[in-house]
Amino acid sequence: MAKNHDCVVILDFGAVNAQMAAKAVRALNIYCEVLPYTASAERVSALNPRALIYQRGAACGERTAGREPHADVAALGLPVLDLQDAPCDGATLKRFLADDCGIAQDWTTERFIEESVAELRAQIGDKQVLLAMSGGVDSSVCAVLLHRAVGKQLTCVFVDHGCMRKDEPQQVKEIFRDAFGINLVAIDAEARFLARLQGVTDPEAKRKAIGEEFIRVFEEEAGKLGTLDYLVQGTIYPDIIESGWDGGKPVKAHHNVGGLPERIAFKGIVEPVKYLFKDEVRKVGEALGLPRVVTDRQPFPGPGLGVRCLGELTKEKLDALRDADAIFRRAMADRGFDKEANQFFAVLTNVRTVGVTDDERTYGYVVCLRAIQTPDFMTAKVLPLPADFLIEVATEIATAVKGCNRVVYDITPKPPATIEWE
Repeated sequence: MAKNHDCVVILDFGAVNAQMAAKAVRALNIYCEVLPYTASAERVSALNPRALIYQRGAACGERTAGREPHADVAALGLPVLDLQDAPCDGATLKRFLADDCGIAQDWTTERFIEESVAELRAQIGDKQVLLAMSGGVDSSVCAVLLHRAVGKQLTCVFVDHGCMRKDEPQQVKEIFRDAFGINLVAIDAEARFLARLQGVTDPEAKRKAIGEEFIRVFEEEAGKLGTLDYLVQGTIYPDIIESGWDGGKPVKAHHNVGGLPERIAFKGIVEPVKYLFKDEVRKVGEALGLPRVVTDRQPFPGPGLGVRCLGELTKEKLDALRDADAIFRRAMADRGFDKEANQFFAVLTNVRTVGVTDDERTYGYVVCLRAIQTPDFMTAKVLPLPADFLIEVATEIATAVKGCNRVVYDITPKPPATIEWE
């Protein structure tokens, strides 16, 4: 995208929210990318930037001692806005970027769609494409973009790995196969994934195993369908950042970034939205005509409930988590709290406690509920749900969900925690 627009490079010096300035710049319809402050002049120059912004720390004002860009970057002679010395607000950024530097404000949703369709056509040509359909907003936007670009050359494959939320597999098939007429192949691979994950308890090992198994399923499906040259993924910019981009420190591996095996049976990977933030993906989806049930869908990790079910994954535990999560989600909607939270879900911990049901001792799992508010999913605060509501939900879950007898509420912001538990 940088080659089609004036570009700003934001150097991240270790900010808690490295994307805060980036989102503010893009809100001005100016294209930008984030690189670590250790980036070389060659790496920076490759983006042909018109200006640099130094993102020093949290709240755009906390200097990180002893950290400066390479001297060769400074020697590029580009205009610099150091957010150590200036407020990170739209007026300041507009004055520096648009007024002082003359940077074009042409990074719009419509331009992105137009350019993406053209680039996809040029990249793919007359080849066949396989898209990993999850039903979330990222893969859904990718599907519509690809459908516009190459039409019947696209085949979407939905893999039910046994880690979806309650009733989601059927919903995905009804929306994309029946309503949109997209060529969708649905695969029930629950048993296969659970067998692959037997005995695996480490979060990163689970993510990588699920990512690799996804690729293997797609390879096999490609063999059944004939020649499929490209694999499409719904990778977005935060996935790349958190996985340790351009030498940055990784937060966690994403199955569609760090979890890919070195060898795959495709000529290449296509990632139409990999430089978009989540809110930008939603805007593109709305402009493409996707229904709000898709564009407003909460973020759901690629490994699904596999990283919300702690410890070894079993069908029994995943079914219990599905039921607990469904109860929580329904209750949030009934009370209108779903409009206040950007993301909320249940986690099945690997902790078991003593309880009592019908005057008999039980030994069941602890369910943890989490609801957060966030402008960008890079930082988050906890939604302070009323105690009476939490007690009501906890009672229903502990009573109705087999194998669970205790419920707690996670009150930890991000940072120091992440939004997901694994």
